[in-house]
Amino acid sequence: MRKKIIGLSLAFLFVITGWANQGVTDKEIKIGGFLPLSGIVGFIGQGVQIGMDTYAKYYNAELATKVGDGKTMSIIFLDDQFKAEKSVDAAKELINNHKVFAIVGAVGTPGILATMDLIAKTGIPFVYQGSGVKVLFDPPKRNVFPVQPGYVFEGVSFVKFIADFLNKKNIVYVYQSDAGVVDAAKECLEGMKKAMDKYKRKGVKLIGEITYSSTDSDFKPVATRIKELNPDAVVLFAFGGAAIAVVKAARDAGIDLINTPFVTTYVNSDPVFFSLGGSSWNDVYVGAWASPSEGDYFKNFMRVWKQYSGSKRDPSPYNIAGWIAMETFTEGLKRVYKRFGGKLTWDNYIKAMETFNENGGWKDGMAYKLAYKPFNPSDPSTRYPQAYLYFIVGKEKKYQIYKKAKSLEDLFIYAAE
Repeated sequence: MRKKIIGLSLAFLFVITGWANQGVTDKEIKIGGFLPLSGIVGFIGQGVQIGMDTYAKYYNAELATKVGDGKTMSIIFLDDQFKAEKSVDAAKELINNHKVFAIVGAVGTPGILATMDLIAKTGIPFVYQGSGVKVLFDPPKRNVFPVQPGYVFEGVSFVKFIADFLNKKNIVYVYQSDAGVVDAAKECLEGMKKAMDKYKRKGVKLIGEITYSSTDSDFKPVATRIKELNPDAVVLFAFGGAAIAVVKAARDAGIDLINTPFVTTYVNSDPVFFSLGGSSWNDVYVGAWASPSEGDYFKNFMRVWKQYSGSKRDPSPYNIAGWIAMETFTEGLKRVYKRFGGKLTWDNYIKAMETFNENGGWKDGMAYKLAYKPFNPSDPSTRYPQAYLYFIVGKEKKYQIYKKAKSLEDLFIYAAE
C-alpha cells in the first residue's frame, strides 16, 4: 500500500513538472486567452484581442532578443461568447490540449468566476483578467495576477471622487441586476459603504438603492425613483447599453446631469459610448485606470499601434487593455531572464512576478504601481491589482480627464484603504 501511494505521488509530481514546463520551446513561448469574440459583448473581446495581437507582433519584431534569448511569442484565442460553461471548456482546452505556458487576457466576470478553481489548482500563471471581482485577489491565489482595479476599489474611489471633487453628499446607487454584472455591482457597493464610514464627518451617505435589468422594456420607473430620492449624485453600475438606457431615461425625466452628476464604472470608458448614446452621454463621469496619453511609454505605444495593429483608427480602451495584459506578462518574462537566467518555468515566473512591489510598485508601463508581493495565503494585498483610479468625463462627445493634474500622483485616487 505504501509503495502504491509513493507511486501515485511520483506520478502526480511528474504531471505537475510536465505542466510547469509546457508551452516553451527553444524558439517559442505559447500563451492563450479565453474571451468573448462573438455575442452581445463580442466587441469587448475583439478589442482586447487586437491589443494583445499588436503587442505580440511588436514583441516578436523588436523585443524577443532584447528581453531574453530570442524566443518569439504566439497566442491562442478561444471564443467563450461570454458564457461561463464555454469559458471552462476553453480553459481546459488551452491547458490540456494546446498546453500553453500561461493564460493571459481572459475577459468577462462569468467565465472568470467559473474557471477560477480549475486554474488555481492547476498552477498555471494567470495574468490579467477583464474583470475586477474580488475572488481574483481575496483570498489570493499564488498563480493568479489581476491587473485592472477591483470593483471594491472602484466603489471606494466613487465615494472619494464624489465627496472630494464633486463636493456632493447624498448618493443613490443604481445597478444592473443581470448575471455577469450583479456580482460586480455588489462588490462595488461594498467598497462604497466602506469608504462612507470614513466620510461620515462630511455627511456623505447612501440614501437609496435601485436595481433594474437590461431586459426591462421601460426605464422610466428607474428615472422616476431617482427623482423621488432627489440625490446629489448617482452612481450607476451597469454595462454597455444598459447604462446608456438609464442615462437617457434620466435626461428624458428632466434630471440635469450637471447639477446631479452620474458616475459610472471604468467598464464604460470606451468612446463607443458616444456612438451608441450620442450627446446623452455627455457630462457622465467614468472611471479610468490606464495611465493617460502622455509620457514616453504612450508615445512608444502609438508608434507600435500605427506600425503593427493594421488599424487606421486610434486605439480604444479595450485595445489598450489587451496591450496592458501583454505588457504585464512580458514584464514577468523580463524578470525571469534577469533573476533566473531565462529558465522559464511556472515557479520561476511566479517568483519573478512577486517582485513587482519593489521601489513602490511597477510603473514603467500603462498600468500604475502594480505591486505583487511574495505570496501569503492570508494576505489579499499580496495579489492586489492596481489600486489607483481616476476619472474622465464626456464633453462634446469626447472623453477628457476630469481635472488638470501636475503628475500621475496628483491624478490618481488611491482606493485600497
